[in-house]
Amino acid sequence: MGKLCGTLFIRNGEQYDYCYIEAIKCLLQFCDYVIVVDAGSDDGTLEKINAISSPILKIISLPKSDWENQQGKEKLNFFTNVAIQEADRLGFEYQFNLQGDEIVHEGSYAAIREAVQDGHEGYFSKRINLWGSPYMQLNVTHDRLPCSSEIVRLTKSRYRSVGDAESVAVNVPNTDYLKQIRIYHMGFVRKREIMKDKVINMQENVFQIDHDKKLDGSDIFIPERWFSGEDLRPIDEPLPLIIQQWAKERLYE
Repeated sequence: MGKLCGTLFIRNGEQYDYCYIEAIKCLLQFCDYVIVVDAGSDDGTLEKINAISSPILKIISLPKSDWENQQGKEKLNFFTNVAIQEADRLGFEYQFNLQGDEIVHEGSYAAIREAVQDGHEGYFSKRINLWGSPYMQLNVTHDRLPCSSEIVRLTKSRYRSVGDAESVAVNVPNTDYLKQIRIYHMGFVRKREIMKDKVINMQENVFQIDHDKKLDGSDIFIPERWFSGEDLRPIDEPLPLIIQQWAKERLYE
């Protein structure tokens, strides 16, 4: 009762500067088992995942053609669900889904394990969206956020990810642990010289829309074109330990 499986999918984490290795190691710290799906990476990502030594880590390597055969933003939930479905098949009652640019704060581990024992179908988690610096968070109204600050990632394994994989679909998720389960989203503070290409790739090749024209006119990502000043405030606690070195390497003057 109450066994928990971590789930994650990644594609070309090296090319696009995801903190996917830290994300996997984070899941290994509080889950009973972890399933990672590599969606046909061709940049050395799979080799780095295979180098992680853990008896509770299962790696599912899919061909690049599987990635190419899926179209639109739903491809993100398709590969997320490959991992979740495997957790379900293996008999894990609960799963915790993490994306390759997210980290769970170690102060949340106990709350996650407690929630699993409480037995609800799914739980809301808080996502802290960093911007401009790994030590600053967005401080804007919900309608201005580039992605949600409240998401559902801890659920019974029979449920599936939907849409662009921001959340797993559960009717009326429990809110008791919303403030306790904290996920740090590092995706907007990756290396700026890579961020521009990453956003263009995601918008044009995954979401199949025109890329944001604010990206034009510079070789690197300029975060102030979107948010600055009162739009930001310092984070409320030290970053999760597992991501602190990664963060230090992505500071800009």
